[in-house]
Amino acid sequence: MNSPDKPEPKMPRRRPVLLVSSSGVIAFLSTLLGIGGGAFQVQILAAWAPLRMKRSVGTSLALITAIVIIGMIVQLITAPGDILWGEAGLLVVGAFAGAPVGNWLLRIIPRQLFRYVFSVFLLLVAVRMAGLIPQATHLVGDSPVLSEPTTIGFALAAGFLAGLTSTLFGIGGGMVIVPALMIGYSDLSDNFAVARATSLIAIVPISAWALFLHARIKNVAWKEVPVLLPLSAVTATAGVIAAYWIRADFLTMVFAVLLVVMAIKSALEKVRPKMPEDQLISTTPASTSPAPGSRDG
Repeated sequence: MNSPDKPEPKMPRRRPVLLVSSSGVIAFLSTLLGIGGGAFQVQILAAWAPLRMKRSVGTSLALITAIVIIGMIVQLITAPGDILWGEAGLLVVGAFAGAPVGNWLLRIIPRQLFRYVFSVFLLLVAVRMAGLIPQATHLVGDSPVLSEPTTIGFALAAGFLAGLTSTLFGIGGGMVIVPALMIGYSDLSDNFAVARATSLIAIVPISAWALFLHARIKNVAWKEVPVLLPLSAVTATAGVIAAYWIRADFLTMVFAVLLVVMAIKSALEKVRPKMPEDQLISTTPASTSPAPGSRDG
């Protein structure tokens, strides 16, 4: 028998210091590894902003897009020769095809199932980044050759997967692109700097396109971006510079461990029945008709 005096669950608290400082760390890792960093940012926005999971994805993309643009500019200034422009262009074309598919899946996946899918994805990425999956060195060839059909097909397929996961999980696509380049080509498996720089260039338009799709269904909390961007801009610049003197294999292993922790947290966390943003939405004239994509948070 349910008690009529049962208290309502408390809304989670906003933690601005943790939110800003951790976003700065994420920006540093994003440009350092060429991965976007959205896998971290989504979880932090959900926990400390706090935002619904799907709204965290869109907001993460807004911040990550700004971060990778800054990283791209710094990369062009410091070491433009590490960028494979043709490969990056093919990755972007494939991603533009994959992003709408991810957006469609985002609309039909229920909230709790969304968390489980997100958690499994993080675990798979962690296993790959930790080196537990054997690295194939001649999957496509020694290095990308744009005149060969295998290079074109591989880049388009990797880009498609990057665009799909970028929209579905708010990760920017770099978590797919960097491993794909290093698995596909033996020369790049030994040259992390080129894979990272190429990924960084490619995920600029990929993130921007995924952000547009989220913004169109009102899945972005724009007010969070100017709060988080100043420190993140500084650390994103530092990440590109540090990439040329910090050992990437150590940072990759740390990154993989953190992904496992976040995946477990996301899978075990229950859907929160009450959120601060719910209170804001309920006071607006449009609250009588839910926004597109808001059904599952």
